[in-house]
Amino acid sequence: MPVIRISDETMRRLKTWAEPLEDTAESALAKVLNAAETARIGRPPPDHPVRRDPTASKPRARPKGDGPRKLPQKAFRQPLLEIIHEFGGSAHVRQLRPAMKERVEPLLLPGDRELVSTGDERWWNATCWERNALVREGYLRPDSPRGTWALSDKGIDHVANSLRIRQPAPFVEHLLAIPDVGDDADFDRDPSGFR
Repeated sequence: MPVIRISDETMRRLKTWAEPLEDTAESALAKVLNAAETARIGRPPPDHPVRRDPTASKPRARPKGDGPRKLPQKAFRQPLLEIIHEFGGSAHVRQLRPAMKERVEPLLLPGDRELVSTGDERWWNATCWERNALVREGYLRPDSPRGTWALSDKGIDHVANSLRIRQPAPFVEHLLAIPDVGDDADFDRDPSGFR
């Protein structure tokens, strides 16, 4: 790993970008570079995950209730399963990440947009942890090629059932559920048609 020397003033400025007890010098520098690239090209940079310095001490977990609110990890479960299903049952992370961001963007809370030590936003980190839980629980295949997330048979059944439950009743069934009221009723209860 290359070693660089910076002035005390530059280090002080870099610390203003760091989350105390969470960021390393490298992850703080990555935040600065991401902000500079976003300002230059008008959008966040492509995904180049920043690896945490293995020699740095492990960041301590933030105490519960401290910091901006964020969604619980399980909130990413159903959207993730449905997106993989929409891709035909398996997809590479390069496809999943933008689709997942689009799906959950309206739900995200301020804490979900914070950067974690890898340089990723917290919502993506939570999604990756939820993916691991889904593998353990048998909804995703543990033997997928690296970088590919695939539904297991259990996952396919789960998504199919959840989508079926949310399907609206066919229009005719809806109309038949309307009670007849007197002689001027437009529909009878006979599903074969109108009067």
